[in-house]
Amino acid sequence: MENNNRSRNKCRTFKAKLGFISLDFNPVVTIISGFIIWAFVIWCVLDTDGASNGMKDAKRWITDKFTWLYIGTQDVWFIFLLVVYFSKYSKMKLGKEHDEPEFSNATYFTMLFSAGIAIGLFYFSVAEPVYHYIPGANRYWGRHTDNQRAQDAINVTLFHWGVHAWVVYSLVGILMGLVSYRQGLPMTIRSCFHPLMGDRIYGWIGDVIDILSVIVTMFGVCTSLGLGVITLNTGINRMNSDIAENSTNQIIIIWIITVIATISVISGLKVGIRRLSEICFCMGMALMMFVLFYDNTWYLLNLYVQSIGYYFQYIIQLGFHTDAFAQLGNAPDKMENPTWMDDWTIFYWGWWIAWSAFVGMFIAKVSKGRTIRNVINATMTAPILYSFLWLCIFGGVGIKMEREAVLKNITCNSTLGGGLSTESYNGLYRLSCRTSSQMFFDVLQQYGENLEGFLFGLSMATIVLYFVTSSDSGSLVIDCLSANGSPEPPIVQRIFWALTEGAYIRII
Repeated sequence: MENNNRSRNKCRTFKAKLGFISLDFNPVVTIISGFIIWAFVIWCVLDTDGASNGMKDAKRWITDKFTWLYIGTQDVWFIFLLVVYFSKYSKMKLGKEHDEPEFSNATYFTMLFSAGIAIGLFYFSVAEPVYHYIPGANRYWGRHTDNQRAQDAINVTLFHWGVHAWVVYSLVGILMGLVSYRQGLPMTIRSCFHPLMGDRIYGWIGDVIDILSVIVTMFGVCTSLGLGVITLNTGINRMNSDIAENSTNQIIIIWIITVIATISVISGLKVGIRRLSEICFCMGMALMMFVLFYDNTWYLLNLYVQSIGYYFQYIIQLGFHTDAFAQLGNAPDKMENPTWMDDWTIFYWGWWIAWSAFVGMFIAKVSKGRTIRNVINATMTAPILYSFLWLCIFGGVGIKMEREAVLKNITCNSTLGGGLSTESYNGLYRLSCRTSSQMFFDVLQQYGENLEGFLFGLSMATIVLYFVTSSDSGSLVIDCLSANGSPEPPIVQRIFWALTEGAYIRII
């Protein structure tokens, strides 16, 4: 710890104490990154259309020019982790040889899951498989039977949430833990470059690295939280139709939860984030188990086992697939969407990479005393298999509902008051006609009015807790990055980043 403090003191540091308020941060990293983030927020508020179009054009350009890089590097990192896992270095601890893990395996898993995935599963678990399944949008449309398209839809979904997502988290987390706990370097992204650049990381180059880390972490975290806000607004509307799904209500939701998250982040890692992770994981588990056992259990279990097999069979093909011909956009049969890769895989890979500094530092913080092999086991197995179970259950139920609606000739025009008439169609929704945030609640509504309120309430409470957990985890990590890796930055700084997070979510 003393070596860590000495290393932190080599970085630019501003320390002050004004009454009860203490400050300890890197002024260059904090001021520049804060200015860029708030300037971006103001730009999006004042010129929403221009900012939106500009970001879409930039993302499309990246997809056109660098799909090969995004796809290829994810595979390289995965192969590298495999090599490390089976090497002699896998026995090294993230810490001294006498250090022991601080958290139990169960708590460790819930914290990893809450930080790494969590809230995004509510938004995408039904919507993504349904989108990949429906005509035209499906990457494999026109090639296979309906059953095969349904399985392909699940398989692509699992690919986006599988090992390629977690490999960046695991890699960054292990590296940060090693350089911090074993070499006494600050727990920041700049320290990961010390083996390459030496003490130059303490100068302007290191500041640039940490500035970029703060910005992309803020953007990555808020992308997920923005989807959570949309989902919450939809859920509240389903419970009370007088509360509309609009931007005004979403802003109110953002700031209410931001206040809750700010209170939680003040309590720190061991109390607030740890206990919230355990509670919301158990609530999510209860919701998932209800759907599994109340719906067609044997179909869902069959789908899970079958999908695991498909995932391992096609992981290499999907892992290296870049849509080279599809992106040309000149196929005579028009069977493939030239923007599919931009809308999905590149979006996901960019999202995961943007999260890597946040989740990587979080993994490092909670993994002290564990070996490299133990961390790889924990990050690349249990969270992925649990996510697959969640996606197969909710995605499988969603595809089943979509098919039943098609067989009953329910179309997008079979509506009443903007939504499908559950009275006329026995609770069935043509999910492909619905918005992504509505689909999750559409699936829950089919279980009847007696259970509808309970399921909606449980879902909403779980989403709120996952939202708070992700938000305060993100605020804590960003604060550490801007404070030269301080393990316990002053509370006022955490509040600043929590409020900045809330402002940025407002524009998502």
